[in-house]
Amino acid sequence: MPSSPLPPLAEFLRWIAEMPAVFRGEPAFGSGSGVRVRAVVSDVMETALGERPDAGLLQPFSPASSSPADRNRLRWVLAACHLLWHPALRERSLSAAGITRFLVQDMSALAAVAPFESLVADEERREELLRRALDATALRLPGESANDAADRMTQVDSIERRKLLAEAAEKQKRSKKLAEEIRRKAAEEAASKPSGE
Repeated sequence: MPSSPLPPLAEFLRWIAEMPAVFRGEPAFGSGSGVRVRAVVSDVMETALGERPDAGLLQPFSPASSSPADRNRLRWVLAACHLLWHPALRERSLSAAGITRFLVQDMSALAAVAPFESLVADEERREELLRRALDATALRLPGESANDAADRMTQVDSIERRKLLAEAAEKQKRSKKLAEEIRRKAAEEAASKPSGE
């Protein structure tokens, strides 16, 4: 039996915005208290794939350190798991490769440029999370073409935005250095010319 169409963007954004407190909680490190991210990922993957994931696949969700960067990454992973638990995604056959890419690679990249708190405060971060999930699982919102989805992803992509800002800053730095070099050479040439009497 074919899956029903995905719900509209607004429903997914509401689902993410109304994420239960446990998915907003602190990840557990070592034997400390908090949410066991590895267990949550294991449950989501088992539901989505129909079989328990192997230990190697779950390794990225058992961190060795409690660094702020890893804490931020695991909080994004929890939010991603909540999104994957949406009934419209849960009823579909999703690929292990797509889910793994989304939870491991996409969440690591997103966490490197965006604090988890931006998911709570910024609707664009919620949409970015959704669009990364849809891209990784080869799904699209109703009425959207592949080009529409790609265009909108470009608009909300914080990773690409950070990259473009870094490139612009580097370009500005090079331009400033070049302008200083031109001024220095002009000053040297002016100083080396004999002064007219």
